[in-house]
Amino acid sequence: MNFNSLVLKVASRCNLNCSYCFMYNLGDTTYKKQPKFMSSQIVDAILEKTKRYVQRYKKKEFSFTFHGGEPLLASKEFYRTFMYKFKKLQEELKEVSFLFYIQTNGVLIDEEWIDLFKEFNISPGISVDGTSKAHDMFRVDHKGKGSYTEVFKAASLLKKEMNYTDIACVININEKPREIYDSFKNMNVDHVNFLIPDYTHDNFPFDDTKTEMADWLVQLFDIWVNDIEKFNIPMFIGLMNSFLRIGRDSLNEATVLVIETNGEIEAVDSLKTCGHGFTKTRLNITNNELDEIENTSLGKLYFNDFNRKLCRQCEKCPIKEVCRGGRLVHRYSKEKGFNNPSVYCKDLVTLIAHIQNYFITFFPELHEKENIEAIDANEVIQYLTTINKGLVTAKEKELESFSVENRELEKI
Repeated sequence: MNFNSLVLKVASRCNLNCSYCFMYNLGDTTYKKQPKFMSSQIVDAILEKTKRYVQRYKKKEFSFTFHGGEPLLASKEFYRTFMYKFKKLQEELKEVSFLFYIQTNGVLIDEEWIDLFKEFNISPGISVDGTSKAHDMFRVDHKGKGSYTEVFKAASLLKKEMNYTDIACVININEKPREIYDSFKNMNVDHVNFLIPDYTHDNFPFDDTKTEMADWLVQLFDIWVNDIEKFNIPMFIGLMNSFLRIGRDSLNEATVLVIETNGEIEAVDSLKTCGHGFTKTRLNITNNELDEIENTSLGKLYFNDFNRKLCRQCEKCPIKEVCRGGRLVHRYSKEKGFNNPSVYCKDLVTLIAHIQNYFITFFPELHEKENIEAIDANEVIQYLTTINKGLVTAKEKELESFSVENRELEKI
């Protein structure tokens, strides 16, 4: 098992109503059947099953990310109780390094919350979509009011009290990269994880004959790479590392296991975008072990195969080693399951080519001594259109087993 992290959905509701949210606004309404908050019984089961998992697979590092909904809707007492219970686990697993994170919309952050983060060494991340205009376009409360003012105050407070600000930003290509970048410089952030919006082949809102996302990211890359006092952008650092064969890239999601508020065990929650109930496994932390996720078809694909089982177009792609098919959710369609290239395929090729060409320009010896050729994005994109589909292979049939038709047959 290759996951070292649990995402804990400690609250199933949110004080914001972001229009692009896969939890609430992209078709999956299973949250309505969830309890509003995680119970102490579920926490006990999580810690016990984590202990068994870590021991069984001899993990040296493991992390918990408190998530939601909005995790700060849960009480401070919930977190204190969780951490006190965790200390007993730590005593039995002294050789394991545990880390704690919390991902919040930032609206409720105040000095008391920051004191709690410090007390229990919890690293907070907040969601900010750049400028006030870009942020308030989507990240609004249930009355339609924007949340940027409160979130900016939260980011400033985190920087002052914890000397570090970690941001998640969903990309809005309607806003200028320079303005978004400068807004984060003005916020004095340390780390911005730019997120490509989660869409499938069934709800992709962009013109698929163009590379609008890549065009935006290329501009952002050029601004960032030429900034002497830059903040960290994992997407770009990951891609540059992949060219140097260092670590993993960050085009793909890290493999994490999600525990819902009622204890249900699921794969990454962005897959909720694929349809109502798509991530449900019928596993629950009270009755099942963490590694039983491998016994489910979706769990097996997500944790073991999503970078190895690709559609034919991806398999034959000359830059597969860098792209690896992109994020799993972006490959989905109701008709063919995951037997598709990413909806952002052309964008990924264009962005990867641009960054690789930058490397060759900056380090000409790569071309002169190592005989590394610059990637021609248009040539790669054109080549991918010529790949003969042919008969569906056994592997492709397995990817298509996640189509709406096949999943409906599974229920009969």
